[in-house]
Amino acid sequence: MDYRELCLLWAARETGIIETVMFDAGTVEEIAQETGVTERAARITLEAMVEMGFLKRLGTEYEATNRALGLFAKTDVRSIGSVPHQMDCLARWFELPETMRTGSPPETSENWTQNFMGAMATVNETTVRSCVTEAIHEYPDANRVLDIGGGPGVFAKEFTRRGFEVTLIDQPDVIDIDSRFLEREPIELVSGDVTDSLPVGFDLAFCSRVVHALGPDENRNLLENAFGALEPGGVAVFINQLRGRAEGAAVMGAHMLAQTEHGDTYAANQFEDWFADAGFVNFDIRDIPGTNQQAIVGHRPRN
Repeated sequence: MDYRELCLLWAARETGIIETVMFDAGTVEEIAQETGVTERAARITLEAMVEMGFLKRLGTEYEATNRALGLFAKTDVRSIGSVPHQMDCLARWFELPETMRTGSPPETSENWTQNFMGAMATVNETTVRSCVTEAIHEYPDANRVLDIGGGPGVFAKEFTRRGFEVTLIDQPDVIDIDSRFLEREPIELVSGDVTDSLPVGFDLAFCSRVVHALGPDENRNLLENAFGALEPGGVAVFINQLRGRAEGAAVMGAHMLAQTEHGDTYAANQFEDWFADAGFVNFDIRDIPGTNQQAIVGHRPRN
């Protein structure tokens, strides 16, 4: 999405234009009066949202299209899409100068988790399959898989589709959402902080998109927990963008500066240290075909 489109949608959300037009289709004059913006601002914004496909014009009135559902509907994260989370992230980018001074990003918005889950649910299916295939390649005889910080379960569902027993662990608010729309999936859901502890008895520990949201000390704890979650001979496969290897990884680090308190992207030697300190052997890094990500791999010794 063009940055101008995203900024306009964010401004429309902040001024109440989106909420107003979603629930009460109206004219430019009515929406301007309801939200307190100028008629010029309302007209330009509404016409742009028509052009983007979020609204349609019925005579002199505007109403929402199906594409706009994710901007306000939060019940089913599968219908939210990526735009609301992008707007949430944009709001934090606007606060980055203050975050640079204080070291702490702003408080999360009311629908932060639902919007985040909606965005994560849109991960390209080819990427999901490639990441899961790479993990299975590391331990084709695995039976039990632990999806660490698995969010909306797109990777977990792919593992189950291929016949694995899967447990997904994530924060309580994430698991609360998962319990509603993954209830028909054969996935065990566990609530908890992955840097504190993990369930045990697994052959494969899989983790995507979590490491860059954490600081170095948190990642050391996570790797130690992943080691303890595995049976002897088990394998940990972490999916991430490595600084110095994946295009845009350093900019992703800046994104984590705006979004998190400790997150960053990391180089290969940092991962190697964390894996080694946790007790893993046969450390390796592989580029995942068709993606801009790497699989960071470590094995728990058999004895």
